[in-house]
Amino acid sequence: MGLLDSEAGKRRLLTVEVPVIERYNEGRDPDYKIVLVRQAGSLLMRYRLKPTHNIYQLETRLMSSYPAVPPETRVVTPLRHCPHLLEGQTMCLWRQGSSRHTSRWDPARFTCVFAVQAAWRWLACYEIWHQTGEWPLPEAK
Repeated sequence: MGLLDSEAGKRRLLTVEVPVIERYNEGRDPDYKIVLVRQAGSLLMRYRLKPTHNIYQLETRLMSSYPAVPPETRVVTPLRHCPHLLEGQTMCLWRQGSSRHTSRWDPARFTCVFAVQAAWRWLACYEIWHQTGEWPLPEAK
């Protein structure tokens, strides 16, 4: 059963996720607001971020198993190769292959907007990495 199919999933969307997105969007330039799109049993958040000099278009997918499974964020804007970028320009935001206890994602504490904030931080690190050759944060092993 998916996020949009279960009563618990719909309740979380209506009482937690959508209000947080609305607060994030308040007073924000329209070009930088999160737009929600329903796509094949999941929700897709589309938005732009400008951590330092460049503007990036991103998509964060909330899978049917969200929030137990973390959101997946992909950079739509073409990027140069980076060791912290997974297939399909998906950002390495959470510990890959981790258990629920060792993951950086905590469904009890975080909302989908946390994924947007993590993406902003990742992009800032990406720009620093291209200037210095060093990733400024510890690796997600």
